[in-house]
Amino acid sequence: MSPSIFQSVACPRCGFPELAPQVVIVEPISPSPEYLRSNYLPPDSIIADARREMAVAETGIALIEEKMTHLERVLDQLHRRRQGLRDFITDNRRAIAPIRRLPTELLSEIFSHCVERDAYDWDPTVNQEWILVQVSRSWRAVLISMPRIWSRIFISNAFPPKNVNLKAALLLQLERSAQFPLTIDFDFEVASAEQRISVLEALFSARDRWQHVNIHLREADFLHFRSDAAFPKLTTLGLSIHSSMDECAFDSIFQATPALQELHYNGQTNVWIAEGRPTTSLSQIQCFPLSQLRRLDLLNLMYDPADLLSVLGLASNILELRLRRCDRFVAAEVNPKTLPNLVSLDVAECDDFLLGSIIAPVLRRLAISFDEYTGMSDDFASFMTRTGHSLTDLTLHRAPAGEALLELLALAPQLTSLSMGGSLISSAFVQNLTCGLGEWNLVPQVVSLELTGNFGCDRDDLLGMLASRCISGPLRLARIALALGLNLVDLSDEVSDGFDGFWPD
Repeated sequence: MSPSIFQSVACPRCGFPELAPQVVIVEPISPSPEYLRSNYLPPDSIIADARREMAVAETGIALIEEKMTHLERVLDQLHRRRQGLRDFITDNRRAIAPIRRLPTELLSEIFSHCVERDAYDWDPTVNQEWILVQVSRSWRAVLISMPRIWSRIFISNAFPPKNVNLKAALLLQLERSAQFPLTIDFDFEVASAEQRISVLEALFSARDRWQHVNIHLREADFLHFRSDAAFPKLTTLGLSIHSSMDECAFDSIFQATPALQELHYNGQTNVWIAEGRPTTSLSQIQCFPLSQLRRLDLLNLMYDPADLLSVLGLASNILELRLRRCDRFVAAEVNPKTLPNLVSLDVAECDDFLLGSIIAPVLRRLAISFDEYTGMSDDFASFMTRTGHSLTDLTLHRAPAGEALLELLALAPQLTSLSMGGSLISSAFVQNLTCGLGEWNLVPQVVSLELTGNFGCDRDDLLGMLASRCISGPLRLARIALALGLNLVDLSDEVSDGFDGFWPD
């Protein structure tokens, strides 16, 4: 027999019990090992001895299980003690963390970078500012003292947060924003009418602090706004109307915007036609102080030509204008409006009327997307004749890349940036563009060139033309992207030394 001896005593260092010799566990011995590997029945004397040794083994099992239970209790106590020591270290490490020594000004700057990022849907359960404010009393005090991070509210195409009282949460955020100007995006399409109205009522309670607002309204929303609404700090307004609106109701809400500088009007998405003409959605915005606007975007509209000309006449001081062709009824020939300060014009899906209705003597930037079926017209040529001498930046989409376009580019001698896309670009066009057409020295000041489309020339010809343009002119930046055909991925190292940058797609 080989003894195993145990005793429980207290450790002098930690006070927990450890093992010491005390109890002897006797190892049983089989009286007849030869019978263990056969099917023969042992004699009665051997059977009696075997039963006695089995009783000894069962006693040993009971003692071992008792000791194991005791050791498990000891191990559990040690685990708890170890966790307590770890918690002690964690708590004290947190107490002496360097972030606690940061001054409030630096902590505020960190919070600003953490919270202020790209637009995100408003949700008090996940937004960073709402989470950080719950970390500690000191952080809460710092965050509440920062009204700027509470001044951005983007409720856009999102399902309402669950288990959140939207109106109460919005009112709390507006309270924390103090008197700081507000930036708001409201397009709560998936919300119920009741939810929309509750949110709008909360937002309109702070309308005296609206500064940059993008708001999408339905006809029912207007019923909850008072006619004395004023927006004294509103400088940028993006407005979309999702149904036909009564002009008087529209005017009663947005007539007081004395600081307005930018208006982005998307008009009506669901319009109706009565008595042979479209709804006059453009006339609705004449209640705004158009004469003081610096930027005007008119998109997705149904208009009468007279309405557009009336608006442009009132907005004669704008610097930037963006228009989009939309269905309209053909009108008689009209006299164009002069916009003496206009420096940037963006026309999507250009038609004859839009170009023929504007005179811009100091225009610097022009971006035009042509109709894929009709392309350029005489009105575009007339427009370039009137404004080409001042253009420095020209972007053309789906413009026919032919001799007619080259002749018009020759009317813009100050052009420094040219971008063309969606066209079939021939070898002759690139050659004339880079080397000149006849006696004309086309766009001699171009520094940046971007060509996107299908090229009717091979690689060596294209590189040679670009290299010649670099040598003979100031071109230093080019981007060539091919819709089909040539693959220019590895050409960046093959251009002339005089060519600083060439990035193919």
